[in-house]
Amino acid sequence: MTTAAFDTHKIIKELQEAGFDESQAEAVVAAIGTAVMGNVATKQDLLDTRNELKQDIKDVRNELKQDIKDARSEAKQEANELRATMQAMELRITLRMGGMVMAGVGLMLALDRLL
Repeated sequence: MTTAAFDTHKIIKELQEAGFDESQAEAVVAAIGTAVMGNVATKQDLLDTRNELKQDIKDVRNELKQDIKDARSEAKQEANELRATMQAMELRITLRMGGMVMAGVGLMLALDRLL
């Protein structure tokens, strides 16, 4: 339960001294009280906000965990693709080197027979 943060009885008396009748003074104080209390957060408001923030933090944490998991999976896939590309390049280099060695040996045998 919330209570007014000001002394309503004192304010009513001050308004009456300023020329307001009792019903006018009470109406003014009631209006001020409503305006002031309508802008004050209650303990329940704060608890609700805290709970909402906790849930938001949990949601963001779970999203980040999923993003990290996805990034790791993507990095592994890219690493595997890079590894496959490097193996293909290694095979091509090996075949070219083998071909050049065989061509060199063939050339040396041909020169040996000519000389």
